[in-house]
Amino acid sequence: MGPYDPHCGEYTFLAPPLGVWRLAGVLTRHGVDVRVFDPNCCVGPPERALEREILRDAWDVIGLSTTGMTLRFDLELAHLARRLAPQAFMVAGGMEATFRPELLFELGPFDRVILGEGERPLLEIATRLRNRQSLGGVAGTVERRADGSLLRLRQPAMTHDQLRDAIFATPYEIMPYEAYWERLEAAYRVGGLPTKAAREAALAEIRSVRLITLNYCPMGCTFCSSTNFLHESQGSVASIARLDAEECLAMIKRIVATHPRARTVIFQDDIFVFSKDRRVLPLCEGIVAAKQAGDIPKDLQFISTNRIDAMNEERLGAMRRAGFRVLGFGIENFSRNVLNEFNKGHIHRHIAPMLNATLDLGITPFLDLILSSPRATLDDVAETMREAYRWLKQGCEIGMYPYVIPFSGAAFARDPTLVPHTEFARRRIEGTNIEWAQPAKILPIDPTVRDVILRIERNFETLLADLQPCATHLPSRLRSLVWIQAGIPVLAQHGIDVAPEQEVRAELESRLPQVRRATAGRAVAIA
Repeated sequence: MGPYDPHCGEYTFLAPPLGVWRLAGVLTRHGVDVRVFDPNCCVGPPERALEREILRDAWDVIGLSTTGMTLRFDLELAHLARRLAPQAFMVAGGMEATFRPELLFELGPFDRVILGEGERPLLEIATRLRNRQSLGGVAGTVERRADGSLLRLRQPAMTHDQLRDAIFATPYEIMPYEAYWERLEAAYRVGGLPTKAAREAALAEIRSVRLITLNYCPMGCTFCSSTNFLHESQGSVASIARLDAEECLAMIKRIVATHPRARTVIFQDDIFVFSKDRRVLPLCEGIVAAKQAGDIPKDLQFISTNRIDAMNEERLGAMRRAGFRVLGFGIENFSRNVLNEFNKGHIHRHIAPMLNATLDLGITPFLDLILSSPRATLDDVAETMREAYRWLKQGCEIGMYPYVIPFSGAAFARDPTLVPHTEFARRRIEGTNIEWAQPAKILPIDPTVRDVILRIERNFETLLADLQPCATHLPSRLRSLVWIQAGIPVLAQHGIDVAPEQEVRAELESRLPQVRRATAGRAVAIA
């Protein structure tokens, strides 16, 4: 079972849960009968769909993938699964399970928790069940002893060959991408967009297939949990493993052969291009050659997330020729002070020149930004808002968040000095009496900055509520303009100018998706 996001992509993207499908592929190759259930793309309410799935057979093992953002919804389905299949051996995996196994045992009906990569532990569990052996002592799992204490049985991260074999086992041939595309096209209302160009652009974004080629990002950003994921499961620093250029190209060819309607391949790695990268140039050359040979479509496009300090004109040019149309950059903030706090100060001098170079080549940069940090000042917040608006006008797309989210396992979430500045949300698991306080926000230490960020958040929610009944799907790049519009009057009260409010509002309205009304035969937009 993949993570459950009932908010339709607020915490996840609407696509097959790739890690879960990879596990299914590995298990299937070893003769295990596996089914994948994605609560985000099923027929009818997820609870009813899960009930039908579980009651159709006698399952030996039920596994659930969790994230911090979806945990309360994941646990609802876990408790439902336990009621429907009381005899099943239930395991939990994913980020939240790896970093907080004690919480999963406390809140959920689990027999084991998986640490890190699930391929080897699940294979071992399946083998022992087949041979009617004890399920105790499996490497890569956490057991709860009779006295309530936990036994962590750590496992090393997969090697390159093991990772390659797992990725190659991903069963793209049976992954129902078409069902996801149909849902996204309905959300975007693609058929109602007023021009062919708009429809084609939306389809290129929607009809995408995702590919993981890397085991983890080693950059150690202080707000990030995934950078520590394999370290936690191994108990020491894990080695990097990723596909080489030929292996990436083999997977691309397989994906487009399996899903010929795909327009874009998204490399889902946290970092696709490293500073000392020996893969990107030969991979781009291989893609160009494969297009010329007719092995993959000439118009196939690519998206990846990259270190901006790893970019140069040669690499950008090669990526443009290969068909990369969007390059994600985890810039996070435009203030040098905040970047230092995020352990990313070294990227500051690369931001402007590399964004300009990317735009000059006709590639769209997508920037992830966090407006504030624990030690941010009002000037830091204003600088990031101003720069975000400037780069939006130049052609960048931006996803924006107001504050650091305390993801389990991140350095910020583990910092005891930040606990007084962390807000907790009271969570309840539907269908049970189980409640707990979950860390939800790490707010700025400075009380003025804290108040400003919370007021901006309230303004954003009000503006978004006004827009959503009238507009179609609002992607993060449009929400970022809403964040800027929400922040302008708040910062103005402190004598800080960000941008002309009317200009920002006009910019937002000009970018809102337009939908053809069949009865009127004309496009309508927010006024």
